[in-house]
Amino acid sequence: MELRVVDPKTLLDNPENPRTSAPNIEADRRLAHNIKVVGLLQAPLVRELPDGQLMIVAGHRRRRACVLAKMREMHVIVTSADEKLDGLAAGSENIIREAMTQSEQWRFVDKARREKSYTDAQIARALMVTPAYLKRLSLLAGLHDPILHAIDLGRGPGFNDLKIIAAAPVEEQRAAWAEIFEGAVEDYADPAAYCLNEEDPEDVVPWRELARFLKQARYMAVDARFDDATAKACGVAWAEDLFGEGGKDNRFTEDGSAYAAAQEQWLTEYLPKGGVRMEVGEYEQAATPDGYLRVSHWMEAEETDVMGYYLNPNTLKIDEIPLRPKGEDEQGAATLPRSIAPASVAPPKERAAISGTGLAMLGQIQTQALHAALDAVVEDVDPWDLVAALLLALGGQNVTVHTPEREHYGEMNRRETALATLFPEGVLIRDPALLRQEAVAVLKTVANCTVSRHSGSGVMAQLMGLLFDADAHIPNLAFDEFLKCFSKPGIMEAGAALKLLPRNTGKEMRTAIMAHVGSEGRWVPTQAGFGPAAGNWKEKLAAMISRDEKMAALRADNNGEVDEVYPDIPGAMDDNATDGADAGEGTDLEGQDYETVALKDVLLEKAGEVLVSDDADPDARATAKAHLDSHLEVVLIAA
Repeated sequence: MELRVVDPKTLLDNPENPRTSAPNIEADRRLAHNIKVVGLLQAPLVRELPDGQLMIVAGHRRRRACVLAKMREMHVIVTSADEKLDGLAAGSENIIREAMTQSEQWRFVDKARREKSYTDAQIARALMVTPAYLKRLSLLAGLHDPILHAIDLGRGPGFNDLKIIAAAPVEEQRAAWAEIFEGAVEDYADPAAYCLNEEDPEDVVPWRELARFLKQARYMAVDARFDDATAKACGVAWAEDLFGEGGKDNRFTEDGSAYAAAQEQWLTEYLPKGGVRMEVGEYEQAATPDGYLRVSHWMEAEETDVMGYYLNPNTLKIDEIPLRPKGEDEQGAATLPRSIAPASVAPPKERAAISGTGLAMLGQIQTQALHAALDAVVEDVDPWDLVAALLLALGGQNVTVHTPEREHYGEMNRRETALATLFPEGVLIRDPALLRQEAVAVLKTVANCTVSRHSGSGVMAQLMGLLFDADAHIPNLAFDEFLKCFSKPGIMEAGAALKLLPRNTGKEMRTAIMAHVGSEGRWVPTQAGFGPAAGNWKEKLAAMISRDEKMAALRADNNGEVDEVYPDIPGAMDDNATDGADAGEGTDLEGQDYETVALKDVLLEKAGEVLVSDDADPDARATAKAHLDSHLEVVLIAA
């Protein structure tokens, strides 16, 4: 054996290296950082070849890490052992090597702190771990040894349960462990010292129940849904809080497992009629069942609403959450489309007064207000108003006409149900009340104010809200969940409109607005009402008229034969073509919108006039235009 100092980049890879998988770059970088801090602890084993070059026998990863650490020199051990043993040495080093267990890591960290006086920052940097990982290791100091052994086996508790267990006295941990394994040990063996083995089932230790048992929390009888019979059956023993408030039920138990079992039994056997059981989902919160929506406090109650019940794993109380069955259209509704960052960096834009979340919330609130307004006029609505509303609904962005070949067959939708009600024998039932009822029902399924290009009705529903005075049905919006959607300038402007003094922060202004309006008052900002709909409609109408005039001029310039001028754009001048200028989605089969086609034609004509003089050959201008047509691309970018 000989120790040498070499450039790591000069070492040759071993063609017989037993590790054939691609290296983990992130792991190599961590090792490189570690080597920078504490140095190379073990030199790679190399062999000198006949030409003098050095080939790695064991230590490829250490060499890669030294290169990443930009080391120009490293120590290597040159072996003179039998070459036939190189493969055995390389393989055995990788197979026999074993990582330290968590308890071993903790003992190392604890010793480094006590004996070497290293700081947590120094230890974390040397081990390439986070401070949070060190904090988790620190929890191991207060654990019963068999629990440590379970963690080392990879079968320990989750972090939340680990924190609770580690906070309990070791004597109590030992007693609880002995109770769990009382029947799993032989005679005279101590169940408190039982250590898990590979043959034990994965769920042999109920970590959550163990954490509840050790938490020493009080679970009150007033919070229990179960009766005394269930309590007795589940082993709940009540104790009386002698210092509790007089005249109230002050019974409690510290047996969280028995209390939880009794609550679970109530959920299983005594759930109220129509109630829906909710399971615990991510982050130990209630998971909304499939087919249901949560009913927010600002949403009006409906007959179909039901109550959801779930066992809160932290308090062991049964919490109630209002739910609403989804309609057919909501079952398959897609989420709002995500924004796509522009290809080029644009200057930062001023933040809107209300965020996208706030606009989405407003869409739901306005939809409810519109539906409430329709309900209010269902008995005496003017027929002509109703006809106008139907026309508006059919002009909404979310209305699509399918051909018979594309129609999906199945359960009747609300429009089909209305037709079946009004035309049972093929002849209209001329009952005004029935007509109003079915027409309003169809309007409610079509018209909505949600913020969505594909399912929202857009300005049409806003106009309908003006028509039926839906503003009167918008609830008080001075609540924190909605006010948080305002930007700071937006909330300050809203406060100024209420003649409130300026505040230092948006939070202070939100509090001031809620206090000013009060729980019995009503506040609806201008952006939340239906008033702006008239101006929005005028803008949309002007854009529609402008587009129509451009198309008419284009037809006139080409003697009404526009489709022949653009044969590759089938139906470009079809009067039923989608309006893409407003919605941002109308394109032809070649991916170009119709205004772009018209603009390109104008540009080609102008370019031909500029590039070719008036006295040139008559065919020169046409030739120039044809050349430009094949090389010119026009892209319209909306401001």
